[in-house]
This record gives sequence, structure tokens and C-alpha cells, in this order.
Amino acid sequence: MRVAVIADTHGLLRQETVDLIGGCDAVIHAGDVDTPDIYEKLKGQKPLYLVRGNNDGGWAGQLPESLRFELEGVPIFLIHNRKDIRETGENVKLVIFGHSHKYSEEWAEGRCWLNPGSCGKRRFRLPLTMAAVTLLDGKIAAVERIDLENAEYGKNISPAAGGRESMPPEADRRKAVGRILRGMDKGETIAEMSLKWKLPQDFVEQVCRIRVTHPGVTAEGIVNKMEVNELRGR
Repeated sequence: MRVAVIADTHGLLRQETVDLIGGCDAVIHAGDVDTPDIYEKLKGQKPLYLVRGNNDGGWAGQLPESLRFELEGVPIFLIHNRKDIRETGENVKLVIFGHSHKYSEEWAEGRCWLNPGSCGKRRFRLPLTMAAVTLLDGKIAAVERIDLENAEYGKNISPAAGGRESMPPEADRRKAVGRILRGMDKGETIAEMSLKWKLPQDFVEQVCRIRVTHPGVTAEGIVNKMEVNELRGR
């Protein structure tokens, strides 16, 4: 599951943001939407998880100040200002916040603290950013920073999420798929396998998804399924 993470739109929903949201399964907004029309536009895009920011007026009184929820088995805590956090809950794996307009990603004790920055109105000379988070089987598989002024999806995956290399040749796919299946059996994440075997993260994710949705499938069966998908243009 790929999730678009945004914050501090401040009344401006850029087309680049809309396009990137279109490639995701859900949207998380860390507050300061600013205007109800942006809220309505976001509601019509994808499943939306949203909290109230300090610049959200009376119209936003219905929105919570903080929110705990779960996506793809990953417990998430959402709030606008990190300084307002009193407790997140012991099992939370992903904490999302905004307010500063500065992108940041920190990992501590198996938990990711993520500020996607601002993708709305520019503040001073800060870059316009958002994030895309890939969740799979109760784990954070990848966190990607997206710079909207040079938005090329997949170019800024964090080191913890592994690098992106060229797709393995067809002759090596079965071997790569076998490695991924063994990694899954060991509990390794998509990010770990991508980095370990120098495989593109989207290739590893596709293999994992096919195995999860087709229990008992072999490496050869996965390769065949991927080839069929390519022929269909999927």
C-alpha cells in the first residue's frame, strides 16, 4: 500500500500534488489545510486521514487535533505540531506531523518520525515537499521524499529504504524472486531486500504482493505472473 503524506497546504493544492496522490492508495494530511474547499477536494481523491492545524479556522472544528489509526497493519499517530505530542501509544510505528514546513525523517527504536514538509504556499525559501510511504504486512517498507519542483517519483527513497537499480534481466528474475521469497520467510522488509540484493524497490514490492495474494505460489509462478502483467501493460 502506497500512501501520500502531505501537510501545510495553506489553501493551495498544487497540480503536482494531485497527480502524485493519484498514484497512491490513501492520503494523510498533517494539518493546516486552511480552506474548506481544499478539504473537499482531498476527500474526493482517496481515503483521507486528516487533523486540524493551528491555521485551520472554525470550519475545521469537526477535525481532530490528533488521530490514531492503522493502515496495512501499521499503527500510525497523526498530529499537526510535534511539540503538542503528549503520548503516541506504545505500538505506534509511524508518527506524522507538520507545522514547520521542513521535511524531516527520523528513525528511533523501530519508529519513524516523519514531517513531509509543505506542498502548498511557500514559506520563505523552503522547498516544496511531500512524502510517499509504502506499507506492507505491518511494516514500513519505504519512505520517499518528493521534491515538487523537480518531481520525479522514485528518485529520493531514504537510505533505510534501499536504492533503485535497473530491473534484473529476465534470465536473472527467477533467481532474484527466489531470494526475495527467502527474505520474506526471514521477515526481511522490502527496503532491506532492495538494498541487500541491489534490486529496484518496486520490483521487490511486486514480488511480495503476488506472493501475499497468491499463497503457495512458486518463484517460477511469480515470474510467469509478472510476465503476463507486463504483456497486459499492468
